[in-house]
Amino acid sequence: MPDIYVGRQPIYNKNLSVFGYELLFRSGIKNVAAIDPFSADGATSTTIINTFLEIGLERLVGNRYAFINLTEQFLLEENSLPISPKQVILEILEDIPITPELLEAVERLSQKGFIIALDDYIYNPAHKPLMKMVDIIKIDIMQLSQLEIIQHVKILREYDIKLLAEKIETIDEYEFCRKLGFDYYQGYFLSKPRIIRSKALPTNKIAILNLLAVLQNPNSDIEELEEAISFDVSISYRILKLINSSFFSFTREVESVKQAIVILGRKQLSSWASMIALSKMEDRPSEMIHLAMVRGKMCEMLAEKSALKPLESFFTVGLFSALDILMERDIESVIAPLPLNDEVENALLKHEGLLGDALKCTLAYEIADFENIHFQKLTEEDFFIANVEAVSWANMAMDV
Repeated sequence: MPDIYVGRQPIYNKNLSVFGYELLFRSGIKNVAAIDPFSADGATSTTIINTFLEIGLERLVGNRYAFINLTEQFLLEENSLPISPKQVILEILEDIPITPELLEAVERLSQKGFIIALDDYIYNPAHKPLMKMVDIIKIDIMQLSQLEIIQHVKILREYDIKLLAEKIETIDEYEFCRKLGFDYYQGYFLSKPRIIRSKALPTNKIAILNLLAVLQNPNSDIEELEEAISFDVSISYRILKLINSSFFSFTREVESVKQAIVILGRKQLSSWASMIALSKMEDRPSEMIHLAMVRGKMCEMLAEKSALKPLESFFTVGLFSALDILMERDIESVIAPLPLNDEVENALLKHEGLLGDALKCTLAYEIADFENIHFQKLTEEDFFIANVEAVSWANMAMDV
């Protein structure tokens, strides 16, 4: 798809699990916004075709909702939206005038079963007829003062409508919106968390960090790796289950951790064991584990497409970039006890070097920051394919 670029921005519920993804319509990395109505309608049309027919909705959003921004034409023309309401939430953009024709169109779509959302909403009493048909209202907190946000929540709570806070960039903004009772959250706060309090790590997290230290130590021999992995029965069991699954499709059964190390190789086995260890943190939403896995795989794929090695270092940087979220501590203190080489450490802390560039690109794609999605000489199609395949890989890996 050389002419279309689909962005995915996650939308979280109150438990910080992903509720859905906003699919952003773009014709390329540099063309962040459509210039005229024709280009907007064309981008919408082509992206819908590629989303539902070429790529597949399941590959993009899994079993979650897809938020789709629609132009005025797609809302008003009854037969211009040939998609099923299953898993789809239609967003009415803020620049579309609220006319009698629009109200009729929204009511028609609502009766068909579509969930309707208002994007970047600013309250207007004239919109009252629309409130009976709308399910979700997205409030851009960067457009309003805190007092105005409080007033909006108070007024809109009179209706049977879910509220979504978007453009949240800090943990403080998230906490403010959470206290107001918003139902959903969208923004950079999960991708770029700022930890505002410090607390002792639970025993299981300390054990995981100790295991990661052994796995990431290049001086650890096979016996030390085997002992560290086998110390936790659940991790060794999952590794053997994984390596004997259709995911790898080996012709003979692998019966021991040591055998798995020999077959997979020290570096690849360490990557898998690190990922499995992180997934054991039951107090963190599974989507956070999924997020870490997608980051790791996408960084690895960017390196592979650019003929860069070692691939394991790129995977590690992507995977470990979510350690602050998973451990609920700042990244510097989390990785301090780990024997990471300077390149990996600088990539995680300062986004420096080729590893840091791959991570920056992956994080930019994650939050649909199109202007900063670049790495080596890769094309926008390369980035898109890498992301879709990373998501599919993470889905399969978590199902094993």
